[in-house]
Amino acid sequence: MASENAHLDSTIKSLDQGLEKAKTGATRSINSWVDALGDSEDEDLIQIADELEELGDLLEENDYTPAQLKKALTSLGKKTTAVASQAEGATAEKIKTLGKQLTDAAKSL
Repeated sequence: MASENAHLDSTIKSLDQGLEKAKTGATRSINSWVDALGDSEDEDLIQIADELEELGDLLEENDYTPAQLKKALTSLGKKTTAVASQAEGATAEKIKTLGKQLTDAAKSL
């Protein structure tokens, strides 16, 4: 759990700097989250991993519209916030924060 919390902290900190700055390390972070969530047996987490993989592909191609990015971030934000209820304590709060940041990033586009 400690490594997941550290990963959450790192992702939150990155998004705190704004979407443009977060984009720099996004692919590495996305791949790490896909690996972590894809190993889950929880269908909600697997769906998030799949959507993250699609977002990573979109960012790697660097040929996306703001509408495509907004749609991806909005969906990820909603799903991330929803799974926060399955977590406990500080981890749940961090997941909620991350979900809100993804939703806010989508709204900024």
